[in-house]
Amino acid sequence: MDDIRDLIPAYVAGELSGEERRRVEAALEGSPRLREELRRYERLFVLLAAAAAEEVEAPRDLESRVAMQVALRTYVRAAADIAGDLLGAYGRAIVYYLRLV
Repeated sequence: MDDIRDLIPAYVAGELSGEERRRVEAALEGSPRLREELRRYERLFVLLAAAAAEEVEAPRDLESRVAMQVALRTYVRAAADIAGDLLGAYGRAIVYYLRLV
């Protein structure tokens, strides 16, 4: 039954060969559990198709915000390394505790 369960996504997508499709359909006839699995995949595929059709627009300042976060993380990490070097084990413990790196 697990091999049939593995075929259900491809069945819903229409990607199975004729023989595989017949095997899945025969198994579906005799198994309420597999039919429920089929219904879940059908709903999932509908949601995925709807999501793929929806146009998503990123915020205009997204690129600059990401660049700023990368730069800040780099500077904070460098400062934490310097603090750790200057203060030894105690400094590294503070840096770790404050989760600066």
